[in-house]
Amino acid sequence: MMDWSKTKTIFIIAFLILDTFLLLQYLDKVKSNKYDLIPKTTIEEQLRAEDIQYEKLPNEKIKGSYITAKSKQFTKEEIMALKNQEIMLPDENLIYPISKLRMSFQKPISLPEGDIENKVKQIVSTQIIQGSQYRFWRYDETANQIIMLQEFNGRVIFQDEKDGIGMIVFYLNDDREIISYHQTLLEDIKELENQEEVLPAIGALEALYYSNDLKPNSLVTDVEYGYYTQIPLTEQQILAPTWHIVVNEQEHFYVNALEGKVIKPEKINLE
Repeated sequence: MMDWSKTKTIFIIAFLILDTFLLLQYLDKVKSNKYDLIPKTTIEEQLRAEDIQYEKLPNEKIKGSYITAKSKQFTKEEIMALKNQEIMLPDENLIYPISKLRMSFQKPISLPEGDIENKVKQIVSTQIIQGSQYRFWRYDETANQIIMLQEFNGRVIFQDEKDGIGMIVFYLNDDREIISYHQTLLEDIKELENQEEVLPAIGALEALYYSNDLKPNSLVTDVEYGYYTQIPLTEQQILAPTWHIVVNEQEHFYVNALEGKVIKPEKINLE
């Protein structure tokens, strides 16, 4: 015959276990709902809170891929065809073809006080091998240099200006005359077949922010999409779709636009 007191005890324990389980379930749900009610902070709000300012960002949807290229080898015939120029190394020390061209102008080229960019474009288009592939980048008055960077599909191939590839550096004398230059050029540039939608510009700023490279009270002065290689090679190059970000007009950063990773080249100071 059933012992009623034992049965009652079993029921009480069972109900206590059930009540505890239901209470835990309820508390879990309340906790979850509580956090759901807390609005997530957007990256725009985080930047605003730290007084990190930026102007209107590029907002087009871009599909991109890695590209490959080869360093052009300049032939003796191409170099000899350049008018009013001299190669800067004695001919007997050269083994043709060469990948980095160093030339001097027989007569220095004067620059105007005003529109330097258009004058340099004219020089590049008429006196430089495949000069139409380069874009004016900047005039460094302190170093007496003018930098031109190569483009691909209208996008700049960014350089850290130390061991750059696909660039022209004009050297000036103290009278603002171009006296010489060096040139490198990429050719056989090809996109890899798999194109993907790249990280938007605000995502590149977010990557910089979370890597602690974008400091409070900073001003983002330029954001541009192009290509960049962290390790320039002698012959074959692999370049990544890249956001180039300038902060406070001095610090240059690069963010891989496919992987969202901050690339860490040496920073350039324009001052």
